[in-house]
Amino acid sequence: MLALAGCATTPHSPATGDRSLSYAMPQAGGKQIPYRVYLPSAWSPRARMPLVVVLHGYAATADQPFEEAAGKLQREAERHGFVVVSPSGYNGMADYGANLPLPSSLSRSGKPLDTTPQAESALAEADVLNVIDRATRDYAIDSRRIYLMGNSMGMTGVLHLARTQPQRWCAVSASGGPPWPDYPVERLKRLSGMLLVHGGRDTLAKIADSEGLANRAKAAGIDARLQVIPEGTHGDAWTHYLAETFQFFADRDCRNR
Repeated sequence: MLALAGCATTPHSPATGDRSLSYAMPQAGGKQIPYRVYLPSAWSPRARMPLVVVLHGYAATADQPFEEAAGKLQREAERHGFVVVSPSGYNGMADYGANLPLPSSLSRSGKPLDTTPQAESALAEADVLNVIDRATRDYAIDSRRIYLMGNSMGMTGVLHLARTQPQRWCAVSASGGPPWPDYPVERLKRLSGMLLVHGGRDTLAKIADSEGLANRAKAAGIDARLQVIPEGTHGDAWTHYLAETFQFFADRDCRNR
């Protein structure tokens, strides 16, 4: 893996492959925030490749999705010609701006709050958007083909960002998230589709919540799909369906939207 923390990158000279990067976050007083990128071997500044943004779960890092997928993110990026980026979400402890109540079972593992929970969540959201803007600039991304996915707390982030900035995303995929019974599904109408994935062995998130969200979205005229992975757990169901998820994204182009 190539480590380029704090290094300026331009579309004219990046090395392809795995890249561990960081940037000075202006909303956090210039604090260095890590993020991870996979740049496929076919990348060039003239290719205008699409971007897949992966949001991790609670108390994790930008590396977690890559570690959980065990090479599958890189493989699918190569197969479809996608750039993949995983933000930290500021400190990895906040829900990307959604401000939903966290389950009482979740612990901060001794990490103190930097600020209020609401401000921390806003910083997590800002970090995601910062990283997307940096990746779009640095890797000459086609802004019409940006896809968003996430598991657990990452699903919360996907749903929040899909409702607040639907114009940014071509399609989204989410798995293992908390209940959101009043989620405004009509906000998803600008998307080309939503794929929900749920593990049959998930003991934390309820399949009824995913079914309810998918059904309400379908009733609103949205191309919403739910895939249950019988052997999937809360943490790994999404990895079992990663090839199909990338194909779902590839089938939704959005260049003519």
